[in-house]
Amino acid sequence: METFGKRFRQEGAIKRTEAQLAMHEANAELTVAIMKDKNLSTGAAEKVESIRAKKIERAKTTIKNTKENMN
Repeated sequence: METFGKRFRQEGAIKRTEAQLAMHEANAELTVAIMKDKNLSTGAAEKVESIRAKKIERAKTTIKNTKENMN
């Protein structure tokens, strides 16, 4: 039965990560809000875009790896 619960957790994680990925891809407001919460400088647009690109890349990798592990 443990694998049944594990599969639900993995599917839920994929849905949450895909939603988060969509928000990051839509615009940089979420990234700026996260940076403000962590008291990071949001003055340089290049820095915000760099962090945003890393977050998008990591989310895509997470989704890919989770889907591979489900098989």
